[in-house]
Amino acid sequence: MLAILTPSVMKFLVLQGYRYCLSKTTSVQKNDASVCITLKPIKSRPATRFLPQGYDTYFSIMHEPLQMAQGINDTEVLVKLDDYDLKKYKGSISIV
Repeated sequence: MLAILTPSVMKFLVLQGYRYCLSKTTSVQKNDASVCITLKPIKSRPATRFLPQGYDTYFSIMHEPLQMAQGINDTEVLVKLDDYDLKKYKGSISIV
């Protein structure tokens, strides 16, 4: 599941023990964005020479992704959550 990266999603990921994010950058043709960055949170540092297919690089979750959560002009930033984390995230939101 892809979700828009927000400060609350970042906080959730850090509390779940994620330390890094794999990153994939693509071009998109949307009214509000021409670039899409898709992040996949991971808990251990990946081998730089052997990144999973489709990913360009990785970041420490407390650096670039933390800044991306604040928003980047002309860029859509998404985070790929697995079903398990998505259920935990939805369960951590208190509905008013």
